[in-house]
Amino acid sequence: MSTSLLTSCKGYRYENGTVAEIDDVVVSEEVITLHLNGSEYLKIVASNEYLTEFGAGFFIASGVAEKILSVCVDGTDIFVDAVVRDAPSAKTERCVSSDGTITPDEIFSLRESLNAEAWQQSGGLHCAALWHNHSCAFVASDIGRHNAVDKVIGWMVLQGLAPSLCAIGCTGRQPAGMVAKAVNAGIPIIVSRAAATLQGAALAESSGVTLVGFAREGRFTVYSRPNRITDLNPTSGEPKPAQNCGALASPLRGLRYRDGTVVPVEDAAVAEDVVTLYLNGSEFIKTVASLEHLSEFAVGFFVDAGLVCSASDIRSVKVEGASVYVDAVCTVCVAGEMESSGGFAPHKPRGHAEAGGSITPDEIFIIREAINAEVWDATGGLHCAVLFHNHQVVFLASDIGRHNAVDKVIGYMILNNIPPTECAIGSTGRQPAGMVTKAANAGIPIIVSRAASTEKGIKTAQTSHVTLICFARPPRFTIYTHPERVDMK
Repeated sequence: MSTSLLTSCKGYRYENGTVAEIDDVVVSEEVITLHLNGSEYLKIVASNEYLTEFGAGFFIASGVAEKILSVCVDGTDIFVDAVVRDAPSAKTERCVSSDGTITPDEIFSLRESLNAEAWQQSGGLHCAALWHNHSCAFVASDIGRHNAVDKVIGWMVLQGLAPSLCAIGCTGRQPAGMVAKAVNAGIPIIVSRAAATLQGAALAESSGVTLVGFAREGRFTVYSRPNRITDLNPTSGEPKPAQNCGALASPLRGLRYRDGTVVPVEDAAVAEDVVTLYLNGSEFIKTVASLEHLSEFAVGFFVDAGLVCSASDIRSVKVEGASVYVDAVCTVCVAGEMESSGGFAPHKPRGHAEAGGSITPDEIFIIREAINAEVWDATGGLHCAVLFHNHQVVFLASDIGRHNAVDKVIGYMILNNIPPTECAIGSTGRQPAGMVTKAANAGIPIIVSRAASTEKGIKTAQTSHVTLICFARPPRFTIYTHPERVDMK
């Protein structure tokens, strides 16, 4: 593991009423620029390790490249020469054909390979592993689950390994975009320790990929093509119906292996849709999101990305199916990059939090309890964010993306004319710079997350006058910036 993945940062840890200054291990993040055949292709937030593999894997896994000719890394620039596909698309209709198999014991070995040291130290890195010839051949960590998978696919490509004889292990959830990476690379088996979405499982089934989710100690669930897993002898019978989660999730059938026994199950799987956002009549972005609170999502997105000058500049918002139209008086051209989770983020904040605002430890734990939403417990695949105002949680939003969930609560605050200086945001997601920037641009002074931050996330919070509180898990939390807003009395 490269030391470039991690660094140290000072903070204050609260636990059972006692506060101690600490040196914490946090994740580093960089803006990486990908070039394809001599032209700049994309800026993306990633971890600065295995960049050669990342460049090769990104273009193969995205379906853009048929063959990699060369990769050259210069600092944070990656130059790739490749044979480009005629019609590149992440949502491919290719089908993976392979006689490759994997045993339950090998699934657990692959799952164990994902317990990387960097994750255990920081809590802020995803991990992916390549399984080949009945053993783990390569492991990569990255701030983004997409990037980690790109790196192991890139390693496979550069080593000349046959994809049909490989399997991928991943710590991250498996929406359609993640499954498409294995399909485009020709890899027949995915093992994840997290959930799959409805569309992810459907794509795996139609594309010939075996999708294994919730790989934990002694158990896993197979959602597609179980024939590649040896020694599965499921019992007969109808599974217990999945929990009803409304429009956010739908039933997904699978086979659950637990300590040698296999039974049919029906899980509540997250639904994902492509939402198109328009600003002043022009299409701005297509993004994957959950179809709930779309007005709030669009308003929050444009304001907290700094694309609309201020909340008061929003004139109207209209939702038509999965399209959202926002009209605004004052807009700004903002340079941005793709976040590690696939979302858009500006290069730097345009705003900052004003002085004022306070929160108590008990209120931090109230926020932490509120983001532990029932729909997360039911699906394991939705992020949650809450808006805290006037000593109580006033709004909760769930979404497949952590960015989207925060956009929704900020949009609610704007549409309901709630003063941002009186608010705090709670989030289930990690807090890299792009996430912190949302609060800064919206003028919200306090962020509470149950997850980790990054070095740049902490620096952004410091310079934007935002109080950043992470690892909120009763009876403790860690304050990284502006601790003066936390009332310890």
